[in-house]
Amino acid sequence: MAGPLEGKVALITGSGSGMGVGIALAVAKAGAAVALVGRTVETLERTRTQIEGAGGRAIVAPCDITDRGQVNATVARTQAQLGPVWLLVNNAVSTDNRPIEEVDDANLDLVLRSSIHGSLYMMQACFPTMKERGGRIVNFGSGGATMGLPEVGAYAIAKEGVRGLTKTAATGWGKYGITVNTVCPMVATPLFDVWWQSLSEAERGHHLSMIPMRRMGDGEQDVGGLIVFLGSEGAGYITSRTLHVDGGRAFYDR
Repeated sequence: MAGPLEGKVALITGSGSGMGVGIALAVAKAGAAVALVGRTVETLERTRTQIEGAGGRAIVAPCDITDRGQVNATVARTQAQLGPVWLLVNNAVSTDNRPIEEVDDANLDLVLRSSIHGSLYMMQACFPTMKERGGRIVNFGSGGATMGLPEVGAYAIAKEGVRGLTKTAATGWGKYGITVNTVCPMVATPLFDVWWQSLSEAERGHHLSMIPMRRMGDGEQDVGGLIVFLGSEGAGYITSRTLHVDGGRAFYDR
């Protein structure tokens, strides 16, 4: 039986490390040819090696997503080598977490450009072919942003902006058969690990006790599995939604 993304092309930003690697593996195993996008060729090559080892197909497409020209060139290259992008996953982000009272212009610009500008540029570059053929776009928000955690000031601001971008595009592009959704994950990423290592054993136990599933999410199994579904034909009537992949961590609902 063919995978749910057999014959499709996916472009995944930030696919050289952390959660992006797991997403890329899940999408490739589901049958898609994958363009691995990021700034560091070496890490992208490692992801490609894993995908090819699992029998999948991928290309490495180095790109600074905050540069519109590079984004346009990367999408054009992807479509020339693999075909029209069906599934766009805007996972990449750069941030320097600090409380809201310490956010300065440089800190805000860093996360806004990588999160909002980068996502918008990619969406606009993929739009012409998606307009003709339909497509799936997944952007990444944050449970910490929906809650308003003060220690991630600029990050929370940007991630809530991404949700606004998602809803606006979903409303405007639905008539073309394009779905746009936001995923808010609870996954052990490098950024998360820095915070996690700063906690005491008691504090870690407390945070895990707030997750009904009693574990952190897995990038490939939990988040990647949802991305595969959202990219499939079966998810064609789901759009403009914010989906929390967090094991049921209740405080996100505040």
